[in-house]
Amino acid sequence: MSFLPIYRTLKADIDLALLINVESKAFEDVAPFGTAPPYIVWQTISGQANNHLDEPANFDDTQYQVMVYDTSPRKANEIRDAVRAVLEKHSWILNPSISQHDSKAKLYGRGFDANWILER
Repeated sequence: MSFLPIYRTLKADIDLALLINVESKAFEDVAPFGTAPPYIVWQTISGQANNHLDEPANFDDTQYQVMVYDTSPRKANEIRDAVRAVLEKHSWILNPSISQHDSKAKLYGRGFDANWILER
């Protein structure tokens, strides 16, 4: 389980709840097989402890990626933009516009990469 509070942060946002039920449609790493779109998936992709020579690290810099999947590219963009609006209050957005299409699953993926700095 991730130590990033992504799920908790998304679940607490009222505006996002109007677009998607975060409780049943947001997953770390991978959505369960058969999950109906739209849904949100996030994963940690890298990290760095900000160490000091004379004391332990007091914060960690963690890079993560969020992807939204839907059958409609417009709806995937809309949810991605709403998720970004929630998370960029806590993160630095690095790559704001990841786009993909899975022709076999007939799903559009829209996402972004970001850094979240967690104080320890």
